[in-house]
This record gives sequence, C-alpha cells and structure tokens, in this order.
Amino acid sequence: MTSNGTPNMLTTPTVPPNKSISPQQTPTSSSPPTKKMRSTSPVHSHPHRQTTPSLQDQTWLFTEDAVLNHSPTRLQKLTIPQELKLKESIHDFLIHLGHKLKLDGATILTTTIYLHRFFMRTSITSSKYWVACAAIVISCKINDCYRPPDKVALIGCNLKNPGRGVVIDEQNEMFWRWRDQLLYREELMLRLLNFDLNVELPYLIRDGLSKSKDEGSGEDQEEEQVFETKKRDILKNATTLIEVLSSLPMLIVYEMKTLFATCLIIIVIEARGKMDRPDLELPKRYLVDELDVDLASVSACFQFLKKLLKYSQQDPQAISNKAAAKRILCISTSTFEEIIKSQEAE
Repeated sequence: MTSNGTPNMLTTPTVPPNKSISPQQTPTSSSPPTKKMRSTSPVHSHPHRQTTPSLQDQTWLFTEDAVLNHSPTRLQKLTIPQELKLKESIHDFLIHLGHKLKLDGATILTTTIYLHRFFMRTSITSSKYWVACAAIVISCKINDCYRPPDKVALIGCNLKNPGRGVVIDEQNEMFWRWRDQLLYREELMLRLLNFDLNVELPYLIRDGLSKSKDEGSGEDQEEEQVFETKKRDILKNATTLIEVLSSLPMLIVYEMKTLFATCLIIIVIEARGKMDRPDLELPKRYLVDELDVDLASVSACFQFLKKLLKYSQQDPQAISNKAAAKRILCISTSTFEEIIKSQEAE
C-alpha cells in the first residue's frame, strides 16, 4: 500500500456482479516486460464517431450499485470519497496533459470514458498516471489526432516530475521508465477493454439540436421563442457541464443522451438567474421528441449525480469536485422534477 492507501501493485482484474471478462482479457503478468515494447497499431475509426447504443455498447453501462460498491477499487477497501478523489486527480492530470498536447475536448472526453471503463476491470493503483497516458495515446488514434507515445511520456513525466525546476529529456532514465510503462499499459488497456473503443460523445447531440428548429403553435410559440434565442448557448453550456462532470462515473451508468438531457435541465435552471430570464423553459416534449430519452432515467440520473457529489464532500480528507458540488447540490429535486413533468405527454 502507498501512503494514500492505494495498492502499489497491479491486481488481477475484477468485475462487478453480472459483468464477465473473457480469458483473453485477463493480463498474463502484473509487471511490464523488461524489453522495449512497440506501440500498438492505430485503430481506424471515424473521428468523434457516435452511434446509437448497441448491445455491445451496453457492456459498458453498469448499475449504480456496481459503480458505488463493487468496483475493483472499492473491493480494495477504499471508500467512495477516496475513489472519487483518486479519479479527480487522474482527471486533473489528464486535463493538463491534454492542454500540453493541444488536444480538443472530444479526445480528452474519450480518454476519460476509457479510464472509467478500465477502472471497472481493475483497481486504481500507483500506476494511474501511466494508465492515463496510455489512454490518451489510444484516444488520439481513434480521434485522428495521433501523438507519439514518446511525446506523451515525456510531457507526462515532466508534469509529475518530483524534482521541480529540473526538466526531464529523452536521455533521462525516468523518461524511459514512463515510456516503457505507457506502452505496457496501452496494451493492457486494449485487452481489458476487449478492443471495444466505440464511445458516445455529446458533440453530435449538441450539433444536431443546434440545427433543429422547433415549430410551436398558439400559446407555446412565445415559450419556444424564448428558448430559441438562448438555445445555442444553452446547448454549449450543457456540453461543457458534461466535460466538467466527467471525472464522476456518470458516463458508465447512463447513456450519453440521458446525461445530456440531465445537464440541459440543469443549465436551464441556472440560466433563469444568470441570463435574467425567469420565463425560460424547455419547449414541451423537447427531451422526448428531440433527444428520445426516458424521463424516468433522466430523473434517476440527476439523483445519482447529487448522490455522487454528496459523497465527494463527505470525507474532509478526500474532498473532490468542489466546484460541481457547490453548483449542483443547491438545485432542489422539486425544481428539476417540475421541468421533467413539463416534458411528459399531455
């Protein structure tokens, strides 16, 4: 165990109940080979690809109980607040690394989703930053913005360099250690993810809704006109909120369209005050007709989000997601449910 209570060895992958892992997914070694390994070949996929969730995609949707109580990290006796804190530290590192590599939001969000999936197959250990580097390399290949593993490793080890003021270069032993570990973790991640790299992203949802035009009639026209004037900003802010919340395991419990609908309602509630438009409402049946979401799932998604944020503030020694908690926990369930009811069929 490390000083923060995290195991320092890679453990055999474990999965929550009702989730299986095939024999070929299980790593054959708990430490990387001593020889230099080559990076896996790029996986060809359309950038920012998004499809309707298939049965295969459902493999990566877990129950709330599985995420909260049966994740491999939880089985290592860490508390929920501790696990959330670890995931936030990984996400912060990921954001800094992505900025240094000049990556877009889609690539970083894809990386985050891979990490959530990976840590439902094996626990978070002291190798977490190597794993994050490996996930970024894979995500860059998928999103057609390839970054050489050597460059990722070099920037990563400099970000985590304990000797401040000393720049690590390609001749440094630490660089080679990070590089070898990155390549090993890349191969391991691909195997544990069973080479299933399809993800749902919010950007196509945002763009599709931006182009759509609601044709209201009668008394609904004024309400919809108010929404239309602010729609572009609302959709943009909803997408940004998903990125802000992405260190939380929301992305492996609910479909992206459900999370998008949840964030859309949150933004509308916030916009009533910030945009000085108390009359701002989602057009009737907007979530059902435009996003094709189950409203009960949207309500459950919001409740799960609040539960996670409450956990994140529970342990004074492991507080995380402060900004998100301050922003969202003040939103009452009754206010959220009022908008849900307005979306139901008349």
